[in-house]
Amino acid sequence: MRLGLLCVVVSLGCGGGLASAQTGDEQAMKAVVQAETKAWIDRNADAWKDAWLQDGSVSRVVVQAGRYTSQHGWDNIAAPMLKDFKDNPAPLPYSPTIEHFVARQQGTLAFVEYDQGMRAAGAESGSHSREYRVLDRTGGAWKIASQITHVVDSFGDTPGAIGGRVDDTGYALLRTGHSQDAIEIFKMNVRLSPQSANAFDSLGEGYAVAGQKDLAVQNYEKALQLDPKNENARLALAKLKKTLINGEVPPVVEAWSQPGGPPIAESAPPALQSSGVHLQTWASSD
Repeated sequence: MRLGLLCVVVSLGCGGGLASAQTGDEQAMKAVVQAETKAWIDRNADAWKDAWLQDGSVSRVVVQAGRYTSQHGWDNIAAPMLKDFKDNPAPLPYSPTIEHFVARQQGTLAFVEYDQGMRAAGAESGSHSREYRVLDRTGGAWKIASQITHVVDSFGDTPGAIGGRVDDTGYALLRTGHSQDAIEIFKMNVRLSPQSANAFDSLGEGYAVAGQKDLAVQNYEKALQLDPKNENARLALAKLKKTLINGEVPPVVEAWSQPGGPPIAESAPPALQSSGVHLQTWASSD
């Protein structure tokens, strides 16, 4: 029944076939997309699932510089997200904002678009994305049927955007088994951004994948020195120090040593996929 739903609704929205949503419906549409984001931040699996239409027609697409992520069908979208909730149950320190919300509706279908901001607690700035949703009113309640996210920050020329693209290149090399090349890329990022905790965090991950535990520890410690609230570095450092004592293989090495290993942050809302949240938090997304 919803064959080609996204294409049809987007086409109607651009061509004027969808009318502006009534005030009550628009508020309900805005509420469901806000609830989905809040559920992700709160690590509330039931609330997150409740925001979605749970069938084989749903889809999720993320577009950012150097990366395109596409998931089709409820099982393919839900499985990595629910695993992430289970593996990382602590609420995340992010505050979302929505601006320029526009909703167009035709019967039980709607197309909404808006700008989303996401800022970590204590951070001077955050990330921004342009969000698009197809909504389906089922049983009197609006549900998300399709998501498209355009991470606009990732295409800019700011130091953060450039660093993010360099970082992504390093992680692409890690995923394909080129750990030493990835380390050289991460080193370059550290030279470009010597005050970036994320740059040192990524270099630490590169060394961990390569089995160079002492250097991994040094770089994670530097990341924490620059950003004491970097829980990713704190968790990775604790695991690495444990392996140094017990002689175990670090989980980070097990996860990344095989070509085609897990993607970086595909279960994260796209505004955060270029924010520096990487392996320890999001490796479970695949």
